[in-house]
Amino acid sequence: MNFFISDIHFCDTNTFTFDNRPFKNITQYDKYILKSINKYVKKNDTLYVLGDLMDCDNTHSRFWEKSAKYIKKIRGNIILIMGNNEERIVKYFFGGNFEKFKSYCLSLGIKDVKYEDYISFGGYNFYLTHEPINHKNGYVTLFGHIHRSKGLWQSFGLNMSCDINHYRPYAEKDILFQLKEKEIYWDDENLRLL
Repeated sequence: MNFFISDIHFCDTNTFTFDNRPFKNITQYDKYILKSINKYVKKNDTLYVLGDLMDCDNTHSRFWEKSAKYIKKIRGNIILIMGNNEERIVKYFFGGNFEKFKSYCLSLGIKDVKYEDYISFGGYNFYLTHEPINHKNGYVTLFGHIHRSKGLWQSFGLNMSCDINHYRPYAEKDILFQLKEKEIYWDDENLRLL
């Protein structure tokens, strides 16, 4: 089974505060989301993290290093799609060398790191990216980056941010359900006006 999530930002107190995440503190949030992911994702499943698993704001930002302890505990096979925070980690801490960063991620137990990916299930073709602006015509784009600011649906795809889905990963069946709901209630202009 495949699962999808984005914008976890482990150990990042800035995002925790900025997004007003409903937890007592960052430690409670980190433990909750780890438990939530492992409740759904099993050993042989694949978890696509559509960016910002880790966090990095600048050359002094070390939240990304602290997140390793949580990443190592995630069940399943993690495929990390590069987010803007991972790109800053590569730039500031790996000398711009993507392959060195990828090796670091593999040492944490992440199965693969990519800038984008494509997958098909349920009769749909999906494009996986971090930033919605990168969407591709002819695909349902699964993305993150915007957290909950623009909601779940966009005309080109679905937002996989953990903030949108109650801090749990989306399963394939969840995505197919949302696409069906979108087709019935959102794409039909007559029903939208009710």
